This record gives sequence, C-alpha cells and structure tokens, in this order.
Amino acid sequence: MGKEYTLELDEQARGKEEKLVMMSLRQEDMGSHGHRFFELSYITGGTALHTLNGVSGPVQKGDYFLLDYGSVHSFEDSRDLTLINCLFLPEVIDDTLAGCRTIEELLRVCLIRYHRQYYGRSPSNRVFHDEDGEILNLLQGMQEEYREKNTGYAEIFRCRLLEILIRVMRKILQGETQFGKSRQQSTLVQEAIAYLDAHYRERMVTGRFCEEYHYSPQYVSRRFRQETGLTALEYLQKVRIERSCELLSGSELQIQEIAREVGYEDVKFFGKVFRKLLHMSPGEYRRMTSYSAAF
Repeated sequence: MGKEYTLELDEQARGKEEKLVMMSLRQEDMGSHGHRFFELSYITGGTALHTLNGVSGPVQKGDYFLLDYGSVHSFEDSRDLTLINCLFLPEVIDDTLAGCRTIEELLRVCLIRYHRQYYGRSPSNRVFHDEDGEILNLLQGMQEEYREKNTGYAEIFRCRLLEILIRVMRKILQGETQFGKSRQQSTLVQEAIAYLDAHYRERMVTGRFCEEYHYSPQYVSRRFRQETGLTALEYLQKVRIERSCELLSGSELQIQEIAREVGYEDVKFFGKVFRKLLHMSPGEYRRMTSYSAAF
C-alpha cells in the first residue's frame, strides 16, 4: 500500500481556522495514513478491506469507527465504498480540551460520571455496527447543521457528537463490538472494584483489600490489569478524581478540602494526578463546569 503518511486537518478544511470538517465521499483504495485530528467514519455503502493499527477486517454498510490522533488505517479492495467522514479537533467539544489526543481523554473530562465498568475499554480504534440506524440518523443531522450553520449549530453538533460517544460506550459495556463479546470480570476483580469504590478515601486501600480477602498483592495486581487494562492504583486514582469532579462542580468546598475528601492529604499531589488524567487543574475544571452550567 506504499509509504505511510500523516494527514492534517488544514488539508481537508475549507479554511485554516476550522476545527471541524464533515463530508460524504466515495472512498477509493487509500494507503496507510495517520491523522493529527480525531476521525469518525461511517460506511454508508459498499465494502472494503480495512486495516486499522495493523489489524485487518472487512467493512460494509452500517459499520463505523472512531480514530485517535496517530491511529493508522488504510482501505484496500474498495468496492462502491461510500462513507460519511467527521474530522474534528478536541476544541469542537470544548476549548479547554485542546491537548487531548485520545477519545478516552475526552471522556474523562466530558463524561466524568460514566460507568466505572468502562474504565480501560477505549471506544476508539474499534469497528462497530449500527444495527438500528441511530448513529446514521445522528450523523445526518450533524451534516445538515454543518451545511446550514444556523445560529447555535456548533452546540447542536457538540451535543450530537457526545451522544454518539455515549452510544458507543454502551456498545462496549454490552460487548457488542464486531470482534465479539467482552470477557466477564472474575470474582476477584469484581470484589476489588467494589472494595475500591467503597473505600477510596482510605490510605493503603489496595493492601487492606489483599489482607481482608487473603490475596497476594502480586496476584491481584496481575489479574486486575489483565481484566481491566489498568493497575489497581490507576483505577483508584480514577475513582478519586471522578468523585473530586463531582465535588468541584456540585459543591463550594475549597480545593484542599476536596483533596482530603477523596483521599489525598497532599493537595499538590492531588493537583498533579488531576492534571495527569484530565489535562487541566482542579481550578480550571471548576471554572469550565461553572461556565457550562451558566448556559
């Protein structure tokens, strides 16, 4: 398929300042390429062999996928292949997300309360199928808003894009990806998750779980990572930061009080973990959610 190359949004946009491009097109064979933007593609007709990050499989009408920055894909043996392409920068959802480079990062900020079963299961770089046409309907509505650009179109577009992300998350939780059902979590991991959810404020919580349930820390660590894609500490941090976001947006507690409430005595360390997961400070998150609530 030739040498791999990288696409820029400016190359696809009508103007250099655009953060979003949406188009319907007939797709011919296309060599391996990456992107410096997010891509949501929906197959509206025809077939092709699609290779995504080294994994190949057929795609057909009703299939769709989300690509992170840097994801590499190609099309071969394209036969009457047509698709809707939605190319966008993270700022389309919110300007504060400018540094995000994965869909997972976007969700951490925009949908901080999403179901904890979802942690570690990225919605990007998978192929899904639109059984009931709901995704297509949303995309067609987004196309119309993009063409007409009436007052408020950007906010409608943003809301529909977030709805698509939520629907993709549901598919992941239901195990409905093209590549089969997700493996069920073991009793051990279910117990560990429930324990961390209930005791996330406490110190040395993972060690205490191992003591109370008579597991070795090494065994728990290995099984937890195998089944969730995260270490127990990473999961604990996500739970704590999720709770802190609820307090930042729904209370008037000071940031140092919130840090202690979710299990961090060191407010500087709390800020470091918060920024690592959400790419903004607790104060920036509070300002962003306060601004959103005003509208």
